[in-house]
Amino acid sequence: MRRTTATLGMLTASALLLTTAACSTRAGSDNIILYYKNGAGDNKVFQECIQPGKAGSWPVDDQIFALPTSLRTWNIRPSGGDSKDPIKSGSKPVGTQPGPEVVVYTAADFYLNTDCTGGQKSPIVQFWEQTGRRYGVSTDGENGFNRKAWATMLINTLVTAEEKAIREQTRNWTADELDANLSGAWGQMERRLARAFADELRTKVGGDYFCGSGYQRGRNVTWTEPVVNADGSLGEISKTGTCPPVRISITDVNFADAGIAEARNRVYKAQQDAEAELIKARAEVQKSELLGKATSNSSYVRLREIEAQLEAAKACAANPNCTLVLGADGVIAK
Repeated sequence: MRRTTATLGMLTASALLLTTAACSTRAGSDNIILYYKNGAGDNKVFQECIQPGKAGSWPVDDQIFALPTSLRTWNIRPSGGDSKDPIKSGSKPVGTQPGPEVVVYTAADFYLNTDCTGGQKSPIVQFWEQTGRRYGVSTDGENGFNRKAWATMLINTLVTAEEKAIREQTRNWTADELDANLSGAWGQMERRLARAFADELRTKVGGDYFCGSGYQRGRNVTWTEPVVNADGSLGEISKTGTCPPVRISITDVNFADAGIAEARNRVYKAQQDAEAELIKARAEVQKSELLGKATSNSSYVRLREIEAQLEAAKACAANPNCTLVLGADGVIAK
């Protein structure tokens, strides 16, 4: 009887252990889960981060929020991107007139700073409590990440910071320079706006919660950062930290007014046509000048006579009724 009771006890304990294991929370391979326990009243208290691919406690009456750890992007392009609406901005004034407006297409690759070192005060928890929760980028549950809410949050933070930084820079170049990327205008603008963009993004989300290429989830990395020197020239400095800045890539710049672009294309075509006609006319003049000089040269005259006789011989050879006569003046066809 005691053996049966002991056996039943062991079976019960095993079943309880299996049930507990089956009901654990597991983070996906590219997600981190923030676990919040019930506090007094409606208050939720941060408990732990469940790392990607790991298991944690099961939230009986608690809450869990999944956030992405993989590389994310925000691409502005006419089709196939995250947004098709480019950033519209002014260009360098022409004389006393404002420069034509341009539209700028950009791309940005970044990571959410999912470092959980420090628990409640860690970057990922602070992001959630300052920004993520407000936009509802995740709802309670292992699969609660909300892509639509995430996109709304990025439009109001990352994209807004891009707009401000780019609009401060486009007025340093003419619309033609930006449209044609003359003298590497796009690359120069990317480097000059880097610091302003990083500062504005930090302000929008409340901290260094978005990190650029090279981010290693809390580990120190080294990167080069563009700087504008006191004399206006560009330079670089080396930095080390856990969150390298997000960089903006400019992928295209066009005239905002399609009519201006069409007019510029017509001017360019007319210019190319005129240049082609000029080259042709110059060639004709040169040819005429050469012929004028050549006709006064006896050797040239004799060459032309021989060429004419050769053509006559060829024509005669093709005609069975034609006879070639070799005379003092060369070949004569009859």
